Amino acid sequence: MNWDDLRILLALVRSGSLTRASYTLGIDQSTVGRRLSALEAALGTTLFLRSKSGLIPTEVGEKLISDAVEMERRAERITQTAASPAKEPVGELRILGDHWVLAHLAEHFLPSLLRLYPKLSVRLSSGCPAASSWTAATVSLWFEDPPQMGEFAIKLTDVPFALYAARTQNADRLGWVSMLDDSGSRRLPAKVLERLRKRDEPVHIVGNDPGLLQVSIRSGLGKGLLPTCIADKDQGLSRVGGQETQFERSLHLHVHPDTVQTLRVQTAIRQLREAAKELFGSIIMEDDRGQRVKQHVQNRERAA
Repeated sequence: MNWDDLRILLALVRSGSLTRASYTLGIDQSTVGRRLSALEAALGTTLFLRSKSGLIPTEVGEKLISDAVEMERRAERITQTAASPAKEPVGELRILGDHWVLAHLAEHFLPSLLRLYPKLSVRLSSGCPAASSWTAATVSLWFEDPPQMGEFAIKLTDVPFALYAARTQNADRLGWVSMLDDSGSRRLPAKVLERLRKRDEPVHIVGNDPGLLQVSIRSGLGKGLLPTCIADKDQGLSRVGGQETQFERSLHLHVHPDTVQTLRVQTAIRQLREAAKELFGSIIMEDDRGQRVKQHVQNRERAA
């Protein structure tokens, strides 16, 4: 057995399928399947059970994976020391979260992070919350979702939301656009919409990401609830309603104990905690809207 066999094993358990593992490793799916079969034949045991939901490690597979994770950590410490004696983070950091959160980080956070730490690379993955006991160096950003499979949560900040409509539209004459999360959870925006929506007001658009709703609202398809950190910068939108249409969601950072001590994860936690309030906070007050938005954007551009 060699390290490449264990890399394939880890890629399979972290991705859950041959297809995703092949993408991660940069090799074709048939090669991954052939290498797994050869490894199982050499060991004389089955490492994964195949199911409709993906690959599930057997008891023997779990033991081997635990050993592979420990080997990976030791290899990472050696690589980190050799590549960066000054203890600068090196290698890939994975960030999971809602699509709009990752897009916001890509625009306003990652440029400065990668300027500070040029030996770091970032892999962004959006979707529903999920975690693995054998996870790579990963941090996840979620709202109401509980930590998964042994992770723990750190509160980053409260993210303000408000009600918006197209600047050219009368909000009282519009129906609604609504969030529908793929995880099936009944999240806070849905609960607030239920409270605000009148019985005869239709819901015209349902989407699973605020970015989609933002475009729909700007197009005049309805009014809806959006994070103020993205909606207040949109010159095609206006806040409508008063305090009763505003609320906050707590954004948490989830991390697994197995990787929290890696320098990449420690760096990400520190930088995100320092930047979260500025990144996701409200950027305007109710009055002098246009001037405040302009000033805030200029400040961010100077900081970048």
